[in-house]
Amino acid sequence: MKQTNLVSQQLQVQLKLKYTSWLFITDQILRITVLLFYLNNNFSTPIFIIVQLLQLGLLIFFYSRYQKKLEKKYSKYLNPKYSSENPKITINDEMPEGLLIYQAFFGFFFSFWFYYHIMSSHKWYIYILILFLSILSMAICILPVFFSLRYRESLGIISATPQLEKKFKINNDDIISIGYEDVSKKYPDIFLSDELIGFGIVELDPIDINDTRIAKLESEVKNINYRSEAWMLESVFLGGLAFSGFLTVASANFLGKEPEVFKNFISHLHIYYGQCIENNLMSWITEIQTHFSRHDLYILIMLLCLLSSVFFFLVLIIRLRLNTLSLNMDHLLRILNIFNSKEEELFNLKMESESNDFQIRRLEKIQKKIDTALIDAEKILKELKPTSTMMNTYRTIAVFLFYIVLIISGFYFMPIIAVLILSLFIFNQIFRMFEKHSKFERIKNLIKKH
Repeated sequence: MKQTNLVSQQLQVQLKLKYTSWLFITDQILRITVLLFYLNNNFSTPIFIIVQLLQLGLLIFFYSRYQKKLEKKYSKYLNPKYSSENPKITINDEMPEGLLIYQAFFGFFFSFWFYYHIMSSHKWYIYILILFLSILSMAICILPVFFSLRYRESLGIISATPQLEKKFKINNDDIISIGYEDVSKKYPDIFLSDELIGFGIVELDPIDINDTRIAKLESEVKNINYRSEAWMLESVFLGGLAFSGFLTVASANFLGKEPEVFKNFISHLHIYYGQCIENNLMSWITEIQTHFSRHDLYILIMLLCLLSSVFFFLVLIIRLRLNTLSLNMDHLLRILNIFNSKEEELFNLKMESESNDFQIRRLEKIQKKIDTALIDAEKILKELKPTSTMMNTYRTIAVFLFYIVLIISGFYFMPIIAVLILSLFIFNQIFRMFEKHSKFERIKNLIKKH
């Protein structure tokens, strides 16, 4: 059995702030821009590598300065009565899981195009080598995520957790193990100002904690149900519209000639790919008008309409699964509300010293029933969330395909129409992001305070 000896311990306060991705997005845009110039042979491979390393070095430098600035800023709000223990400020570096997954994919494709460009031969076994090297390079490409951390300090701190960092020596060897112990109860007033904490700290009686948990469950379930109903109606109308678009284009242009026209489309696509793979990156855009005709445009619109209607139909199928879970959740929430009201009455009698032993036992039984029902409801909610996420994913893909159909349809008249439709889409997304960060976050903070 291993013996552990405590070497040292350090009191630290771990701060959690709202993450913002503006620096990460800037870094991504710069890297993509440099890659495009490199693939267009504007500079050599050594310069490309030097630029990548220089950008990473600058990120590390600014990240280090930023972390020290945050630690210095919040250190002055520590309670002086604990100064003898020399508490240390640390920042919670939790990265959004979705961002890490995105960066892994970005790193793979970024590396793929780099290795593809430097390889003189493009035989089938070279592609295997490129794939292998791209997977290895993903680890390096993930580094910028950890050094592009930025927080929305204007929102304040989400949480401040006092903890002891303990260092142990195992079996009197040189192996050092580090562990953390939460000491929030021992240091409840380690911060002088509650105003720094954006979500606020509200003390609740034990009887009120169930109320907040039930309210949170009801809000999340209603949110899932409202969104799923909106997605279902959207899928019915847009899915039907997409499939009718498929039938309309097919009946108006290719009735009786489908195999021949589709075969020509595949042939044009094969020739286009062969030509572009041998030329520079810009040929993927310049060669479109050379190799594709109006019939090819119709075929592409048909395929996208069909795929869009398929994903909208998948949304409707998942909705059936969501209905079953929502009914079970609704049953548990009704039980919770009934027993919670009874608990409140019995608790008030107990506080007024008017309750007898039977009522006290009854209160204890109801509290156990509520705790059990809350655990079951939270388990069902954990099943509801991934089902809702999958439904939203299929719906997003379907809407995205439908919007591509609208953009491509602009080519029926002239390319500038397609560009205008795309510009409207980009403007809408940028405005939505701006509005979310300027208004919605403040509203969320007010709600989370309760």
